[in-house]
Amino acid sequence: MEYKILKELSKYGLLKDFLKSKVLENKIKDIDLSEVEKAEARNHYRNFFSLKNELLVEEHRKKNLLSKENLLYRMNLNKKVQKYCEEKYDEFIGKEYISNKENMDIVKYSMLRVEEYGLAIELYLKIKDDNEDFNELAKIYSTGIEKKTSGVIGPLPLKRVNNLMRPKLSKNNLKILNKPFKYNNEWILCRLEEYKESKLDQKTVMNLKSKILDEEIEREIINCYSNYLNTLLN
Repeated sequence: MEYKILKELSKYGLLKDFLKSKVLENKIKDIDLSEVEKAEARNHYRNFFSLKNELLVEEHRKKNLLSKENLLYRMNLNKKVQKYCEEKYDEFIGKEYISNKENMDIVKYSMLRVEEYGLAIELYLKIKDDNEDFNELAKIYSTGIEKKTSGVIGPLPLKRVNNLMRPKLSKNNLKILNKPFKYNNEWILCRLEEYKESKLDQKTVMNLKSKILDEEIEREIINCYSNYLNTLLN
């Protein structure tokens, strides 16, 4: 692969996606699809892009500068990736799920941020001892964007929560008001409102397989293209 090409792709912000696509292509090169699977892949592609007839398929191909061979590759890509993941990763899913389960759990919580410790303590006591409404106080006093939602954050995956706050939102802390803690020169109050545990359903299995595949591709980019990348980045 010519260094000049990589340099141009880097210039236009396309290098990472290009290298990921090249590694992926090599990984699935030996995956064969049956005629039924090819038909399913074609129908899925056409439905995704709302290509209701062959004329629209041809317009789509030319508009996206795809040769007939490359269009066929694009049509079969997702089905081949799916089949590859099923063949390679099924045995790892249980372990991967256990390792990542907590981060995939869904949380909804209330949060309030102020700059002064004294005010944080005052609001903490109002909620804890005087039973004042957390969300009403957040709407009045909070200095963060959560002010617009009366302090309510989520639902969202636990892995998207700040690392410092994450332990305070474990399922054992449901409805427990946390004492003020400092982060980035602000004092924060938070309370876990809802906790929904993830399940190892079909969607979760697909997401875990995609995660494993992405991590493998990232490693292989470094292993396969390190010389090019070191030259490019230095």
